[in-house]
Amino acid sequence: MMRAIVAVAVAIALAGANSATAEEVKYTVAPVIAGGALKAIAIEMELAGEPDGETEIQLPDAWSGKTDLIRGISEFRVSGGTVSAAAGDPPWRKRVRHAPNATLSIRYLVTQYWTGEPAANGQNEYRPIIRPGYFHLIGPTAFAKPNWSLATAITVKWKDVPRGWGFASNLDEAGRPLNLADLMQSVSVGGDFRVLRSGKLRVAIRGVWPFSDDAFVKRIEPIVASHYKFWGDAREPFLVTVLPLQYQPGTTSLGGTALEQAFAFFASPNVDDKQLTRTLAHEHLHNWIPRRIGSMPQTDDTKDYWLSEGFTDFFTYRLLVRDGAMTVEEAAKTFGDVLWTYGFSSARNAPNTQVVQSFWSDAEVQSLPYRRGFLFAALADFRVRMASGGSKDLDDVMMGMKQDAARLGGDIAPLARLLFLENMKKLGVDVTTDVTRFVENGESIALPAEVWQPCGGVATSEVAAFERGFDGRRTIANGNVVAGADPAGPAYAAGLRDGMRLLRLDLGEGGDSRVPLTYRVAEAGKVREISYLPAGKRRVSVQEFRLNGALDAAARTACASRLAGID
Repeated sequence: MMRAIVAVAVAIALAGANSATAEEVKYTVAPVIAGGALKAIAIEMELAGEPDGETEIQLPDAWSGKTDLIRGISEFRVSGGTVSAAAGDPPWRKRVRHAPNATLSIRYLVTQYWTGEPAANGQNEYRPIIRPGYFHLIGPTAFAKPNWSLATAITVKWKDVPRGWGFASNLDEAGRPLNLADLMQSVSVGGDFRVLRSGKLRVAIRGVWPFSDDAFVKRIEPIVASHYKFWGDAREPFLVTVLPLQYQPGTTSLGGTALEQAFAFFASPNVDDKQLTRTLAHEHLHNWIPRRIGSMPQTDDTKDYWLSEGFTDFFTYRLLVRDGAMTVEEAAKTFGDVLWTYGFSSARNAPNTQVVQSFWSDAEVQSLPYRRGFLFAALADFRVRMASGGSKDLDDVMMGMKQDAARLGGDIAPLARLLFLENMKKLGVDVTTDVTRFVENGESIALPAEVWQPCGGVATSEVAAFERGFDGRRTIANGNVVAGADPAGPAYAAGLRDGMRLLRLDLGEGGDSRVPLTYRVAEAGKVREISYLPAGKRRVSVQEFRLNGALDAAARTACASRLAGID
């Protein structure tokens, strides 16, 4: 999965500020090595305590669905004051009592409080990773901070880094003074990472992949260049960290989280090349959507993931087509997949309140803002084109949002969703009611048939839900020996039974109940095929995007221009 970008914190930070932003927090960070192996990361904070003699320090607690982060913090010590606790204080809140304005030195260790290497388990591993040969730290999961404005200035110094280690952090080449917001949007890695550079782009990668390090950098570079060109901005330092995940055969995992001038990327080494490219492009686009087109809600920012994630997907595909990195057929299949998975999603009509409540606990709900937002972006793009006679599209809306956010921003930029509504109105389209219907209330989005003409049409069909008929994940875990065959399902009716061994099982295959599944089964020393339509009993009204028949050169060019938003 891909995590949505958290609101950049200067916008949130001023609420409840207890210290002038002129104050500074000095961080010193060092690896702790024993017997040649990395054991922990030692962090020291030096700051001037508050005038009233009490300074609150907040330790890592929860971030992006990861809870109990306090378990990774140990040996918390304070010089220059004493730690006290008030009734009802959570363990991550430390109250330090001291003489007014006293200099405080706070030290603690960060350790990996779970065992083993990061694994492909359906979630990105945002918790601190500290293995014998390397570490991977995302700011809010490892760094404590005073309960001050996130605009508070900081410095970060790394020391005692072993010679020969690969090291990279988006804090060390920001090109500007740092503050607590930057710290909370940071990623730092060290150890057996290989660090490569291409101009202002750095890539820190470890592990074995089916591609070379140089090939990976060459894959990213044109994506980064394209995005800066599209938005009309000068290049900035940017860091990509790449962490391999352990995985089971027949499964893949791919995801990342966008941070300040960086993204942390997680994948199983068997990931598909095209999926990889799309994820890289998606995460890099978060530098603008929503970071530079307005702010996200200060609390429960999941309520606007339809914009920050869904619109990012829309422009990811648009720009990949524009740059020739995605063919017309690939784009059509991707758009069709979004329509298909949205149509069959059990959460399709979930109101936005349910997205906020269940985003981190329900996989279908977690996917909904991506699909819903993508389709809403396609609908908004179409309506702007119709209203302007084809002279404007969603690109113009986003550029207007970016200009407004820069002009009105200051410390707190207007909400991106409000800037979206305003800039749509400027181009003659009012989508206020649509946001209420499709996002807030969860009504199904139906795209016009001609939304992607001249490429092809969007058709509505009633289709049986896809049903594999056995438990694919249990079967893989069982060494491809079938488990969980449903006696009332289509696989069972075709002769598939628990205990049969499949010669091959890829859960990435299938999805359309109208297309047969065929498995080769080893049984009693012989191999036979079992084929069936994976059709469930539930029927659903879904939309499909179908390309026109064979596209000649002129038709292909016209279609590509439409999908790329340059016609």
